[in-house]
Amino acid sequence: MIIPKYPEVPRLTDNQIEEMTKIVFCEETELKNNDVIFVFGTTHPGSYENALQAYKKGLGKEIIISGGTSGSPDKHKDWIYGDKSEARVLFEKLAANGVPIEQMILEDKSTNSMENVIFSKEIYDFSKTKSIIFISKNYALGRQLRTLKKYLPKNIRYTAYGYNTYFDDDTTFHRHDWMNYDKGKSLVFGEYLRILFYGKIGYIEELSEPIKGLEKYTDPLFH
Repeated sequence: MIIPKYPEVPRLTDNQIEEMTKIVFCEETELKNNDVIFVFGTTHPGSYENALQAYKKGLGKEIIISGGTSGSPDKHKDWIYGDKSEARVLFEKLAANGVPIEQMILEDKSTNSMENVIFSKEIYDFSKTKSIIFISKNYALGRQLRTLKKYLPKNIRYTAYGYNTYFDDDTTFHRHDWMNYDKGKSLVFGEYLRILFYGKIGYIEELSEPIKGLEKYTDPLFH
């Protein structure tokens, strides 16, 4: 099933908005030092900027950069690298800004979030990893967290480190104001549906408590 990026959104209560924010954007947690910085590939420059910032702050000792060549036509407007892999571009930018290449692990074959994690697992031993800070678009953090939890060892502590994105008119949105924009509500609701659906079919860790009152919109996903 393909879930639209901008599905129709029901009228949401304040409680539903609060729950959806925690599920889609992750819980806000204190930043701590970690063993690994995990970067989900993308054409968005925020990924590189956050990865560099996290490294310079000492929030991770090693950086795993995962992402192949994006086949999506929805590339960021500032992407000028053609068919070069997302991970390779991130790797080169980080190296050019002082991150030692021996501290970076490059995975450049994956084409989606699940492959980001599975293919990285093939080239990096996570068995001794105790903590990971992961970098992604703000509204994808919840799905990425559940992808990591599905495929990596269960004892790892995770910290989300997201970057804000914007709509076509350059309006930015984040966890505190997405509900103020029709497009923001649609995008976040679509992410919630993906988390629910991918969890049910076993692609990511399943959501333990779906949001109550939205069954009219979520039940059709499984029939």
